[in-house]
Amino acid sequence: MRPPIVGAHLWDAVLRRENGTCGCAGECGKCHKESGGRCDRHDALIVAPRDLATPLAVAVVLAPADVTTWCARCHGPARSAAVKAARAARAERYESESLF
Repeated sequence: MRPPIVGAHLWDAVLRRENGTCGCAGECGKCHKESGGRCDRHDALIVAPRDLATPLAVAVVLAPADVTTWCARCHGPARSAAVKAARAARAERYESESLF
């Protein structure tokens, strides 16, 4: 697998740490039972924040410990779930603050 042109050192370090497999531990909604609770896909991996609701402006400066590898099958559903949960939390916070 070839690293990206920009951020190759980070990509390589994270890929090694994750043993060349997807870092999803069920955030996508699948339990990954057949692989011990973690996705075992190793093709078309990307490096992205562990918290997929992280804004891009913050994500580009995250430390290696705050990012993981994601396969395409896990990244999309996990990101949708994270963004939905973040929106719900913001709405709840807004609602509780607007009462006073």
